[in-house]
Amino acid sequence: MREMAHCVGERAKALKLVRRFAVACFDAFFPAVCCGCGRLFSVPRLPDKSCEPSGEPSFSKLMRGYLCAACASDYHAVRSPVCVQCGEPFVSRHGLDHICGQCHEHPFCFHSARAAGLYQGGLREAIHQLKYHGRDHLAGPLGRLLWQTLQHFWDPSQIDRVVPVPLHPSRLRERGFNQAHLLVRQWPALAAQRKMAIASDWIDSRLLVRHRPTSPQIGLKKDQRATNVSGAFGIASGRRLGNDRVLLVDDVMTTGITANTCARTLLRAGAAEVRVITLARAV
Repeated sequence: MREMAHCVGERAKALKLVRRFAVACFDAFFPAVCCGCGRLFSVPRLPDKSCEPSGEPSFSKLMRGYLCAACASDYHAVRSPVCVQCGEPFVSRHGLDHICGQCHEHPFCFHSARAAGLYQGGLREAIHQLKYHGRDHLAGPLGRLLWQTLQHFWDPSQIDRVVPVPLHPSRLRERGFNQAHLLVRQWPALAAQRKMAIASDWIDSRLLVRHRPTSPQIGLKKDQRATNVSGAFGIASGRRLGNDRVLLVDDVMTTGITANTCARTLLRAGAAEVRVITLARAV
């Protein structure tokens, strides 16, 4: 029996060495290309402990195989204190969440907005690769990150409808996909893993429509952004919201103008309240 156990142990060690050698060879001949800096890198074999305190995978672990160690480590999660409405982090890292001066003077239509991380570093690069370079495979890990963010700030069971910010049909044809919809596509499966009961139409990507094409908001001032999206959104023909609690989803929030315009449209259609969640918050 001792000899048999010894043989089994030796075989296990040998297989472990073979696997390590195979992995090393694979990394040497087929290195990954970082979506951030474009450099070749070996995919790190991160331990299972590389998770957030909640037990969910960290940004580095989610982006393993997509970002090199340097780019993946350049991630800054949104942490308190933040504005209780727009979610913008305060410069001071001390104190409690409270409403910012801008929201106090000019409140948004949406109830509150939250984001996973700041729009910089590895997260910014990953979003750019997804959005502007067609790397839609990044929607998987980024969507998982957004799901974790949702669970951190709110209870998914308290949301009746998830609505991605839509693209105009011409932009959708040009890009080939709506990144906001791709980010939430796997949410029903993730909810099922946690035994969460959600409706079959929980994700409603056809409720909100964009009536006219708009120019990119990048580089526009706040008043120009408001003019750019004014009257751009509407509710699909024949649709109404029966006092639903809506979660509006987008990739990046900068001034909040687009989210506010969408929220106003949803509230006028009967939504009880609108919350906003994005991958990144520009500051």
